[in-house]
Amino acid sequence: MNRKIILLLSLVSSSYFFAQSIEGKVTDMQNKPAPETEVLITKADTKFSAITDENGMFKIPLKEDGNYILEIIKDGVKTNTENITVKGNSTKDIQLKEAPVEQKLEGVTLTARKKLFERKVDRLVFNVENSVASQGIDAVEALAKTPMVRATDDAISIAGKSNVAIMINDRLLNLNGQELINYLKTIRSDDILKIEVITTPPAKYEAEGKSGLINIILKKNSSLGWNGSLQTSGSYYGDRPATSTRSGASFNYQGEKLSITSNLSIGDNYWENRSYNYLTGTTDNNYWKTNSTSNNNYRYKGGGLKGEYKINDKNLIGINYNYSFSNPLETGESRANIFDKDGSLDVSSNYSNRNRRNVHNASAFYDVKLDSLGSKLSVTANMMLNNSNARNFYNTITSDVVSTFANPISKYRIYSAQADLEKTFGKVKTEGGLKYTKIKNDSEFNFFTIEDGQNILNPKRTNTFFYNEQNYAAYASTSFKINDKWDAKAGLRYEYTTLEGISMNDDSSAKIKYGKFFPTAYISYKPNENNAFSLNYSRRISRPYFGNLNPFKFYVSEFEYSTGNPYLLPSFSDNLEFGYVVHNNFNVTLYYNRTKDDWDRIQVVEGKSKYSIVKNFFNEDQAGINISYNYNKLKWLESNIFLNGYYSKTKSYDPTAIAAPKGYSANFNLDNNFFLNKSKSLTLMLGLWSNLPNRDGNTYYFANASVYTGMKLNLMEKKLLINLYVNDLLNTNRNKGIEYYPNYDVEYYNKGITRNIYLSVTYKFGNNNVKGATKEVKFEESSRAGGASN
Repeated sequence: MNRKIILLLSLVSSSYFFAQSIEGKVTDMQNKPAPETEVLITKADTKFSAITDENGMFKIPLKEDGNYILEIIKDGVKTNTENITVKGNSTKDIQLKEAPVEQKLEGVTLTARKKLFERKVDRLVFNVENSVASQGIDAVEALAKTPMVRATDDAISIAGKSNVAIMINDRLLNLNGQELINYLKTIRSDDILKIEVITTPPAKYEAEGKSGLINIILKKNSSLGWNGSLQTSGSYYGDRPATSTRSGASFNYQGEKLSITSNLSIGDNYWENRSYNYLTGTTDNNYWKTNSTSNNNYRYKGGGLKGEYKINDKNLIGINYNYSFSNPLETGESRANIFDKDGSLDVSSNYSNRNRRNVHNASAFYDVKLDSLGSKLSVTANMMLNNSNARNFYNTITSDVVSTFANPISKYRIYSAQADLEKTFGKVKTEGGLKYTKIKNDSEFNFFTIEDGQNILNPKRTNTFFYNEQNYAAYASTSFKINDKWDAKAGLRYEYTTLEGISMNDDSSAKIKYGKFFPTAYISYKPNENNAFSLNYSRRISRPYFGNLNPFKFYVSEFEYSTGNPYLLPSFSDNLEFGYVVHNNFNVTLYYNRTKDDWDRIQVVEGKSKYSIVKNFFNEDQAGINISYNYNKLKWLESNIFLNGYYSKTKSYDPTAIAAPKGYSANFNLDNNFFLNKSKSLTLMLGLWSNLPNRDGNTYYFANASVYTGMKLNLMEKKLLINLYVNDLLNTNRNKGIEYYPNYDVEYYNKGITRNIYLSVTYKFGNNNVKGATKEVKFEESSRAGGASN
């Protein structure tokens, strides 16, 4: 029975026995009604309470006149405390206070604090709505302020994890890469209730990836109606010849039964990169030195539509559809100087690549509530279609010119179906489910030599590759509350995979079958409101991207190419974490993970030819600690600090690559928000991030750092949002490292146009309380397509 109905019945019955009462209205800082706010009246050991209605009104019957303590609790936070005297029927209106309050009872000081971080049994929760600095921005910027998470306009990652998947309201987004970033930029932080960081995903989720999950929980629909928003943003690169722009629109509708959300976006991103790759012999005097420049104009457009229909209180159906189209143009040139026992050779090359890519994602779901305890059955179906057609032109210049044309065509299809059952038995909650996934990738690589303006097919470099994969999964898990302080959760997932890769050019094939169990276990201990501990374990698998399995040879020049490996195997990792949260804003996590049969791309020299190939070649152990702290003691400042320190050790079992030296490393983030007015609508932002030297596989990475600053302005009651940033203020962001091999080392360097001025403007109209359709469907396999777009 709804708690409001219970409250109504209690008020009616109590009127016969209680002759005294207190009633009134609770308003917020802007004098607007504060619904669903708890009003608590205490006298000795006796307590009376009420929840305000949608107009902020409350009424509490009392047994007798006298002196009482009145407290106001909003969203779990105590905002007001005062002593009152009641005589007969009293009236009292209350306005919420902004800061936590202190109340002394019998020599003990009780302080109500805003809960920014919460440690749950299997995840860390960041309550976005309680962070002033996280308001008035988009979801990507909100993720950047989340503990353990690094988010930029290029990628999102979790400390100690190689990749991450994003969920909205417990359903995985069927997007990756730039499409994912574009979608997250359509979500405003004001619509986000909390962000959950799941570093060791439970058995319910795919065991794929040495990764974590980020679950963005949106605020519930609180009213009927509609709203929309318009966004535009751009980056200016100073003395560069182009800018990057993005424009978008979103619309939400909420009815009694039907909810609809749609969005459109279009963009034109510009990217420039300068790099070198210096291969130097350690057992001889050979070397291969390459200097390159490249320019990328990434043009895209896309949109999405989500719809949900509430059949009744127990049944919900919905569909999701996303489409994206991109046709990036990449041009570049390089100069290489090659020296070996036969002498030296100077090589120049240039290229122009255009890739047209269409991606369709479609999903459907059906949820049915089975009882009043929270039991539920969910059935989902997913489909992803990707068509990629590239036109790549290369010119290699030595004493003469060799011109070539490559036409790689990729068509991959991913289908999945899943059923999940949640059943509650008293204090025990159980989950179980089945899933089937089919992945099919048909690729053609047509290679031509250009002579007298004619494209002449080169059969030796032309190939067709077929890839088929099927995954069968089943899982079961249970979670239960041992007592008021202890919670536990455990699960087991089994996945069986069959895959086959066929290369038509060399008439070779690879067939692999394997089945593995993936256990997960969690336990948490919360002795009081200010301390929470957790311990968890999980086993994971990382399957190769499609592009890394494809044996096509992608030529940069007549002397250089990259290729995939159809015999590439998955890697497995074991992960152990211990977490501690104190005072709800200070988080410490100790972690250890061991990865077996990990892979990376290595460089191989054969005479005057050089190529790169992906291989399984190393095992890695990593142990570390990360610390997150939110400082909000001052009204004019909120700071988020994150520090991750770790020790890693790699062992190579392949003689073609040498493991990077073992050692310590760390990375650091600091975000400061200075509120320049009382309403906190004008904010100055200043932050930095830094990576100390680190290692992975056979690569040693040099230190890296970047500083940003900017202003944030909220106008028209947060309907107009303006952000102005200067990214990489000191122009220090670059990638530099050394790869180690038995007979040579490779030093590399990449520097893009990371320093830029970024301006974004968003205007919201309509009913801000309407969220529209918010569910997303799990489709973890779509992320593996990230390597298949080339």
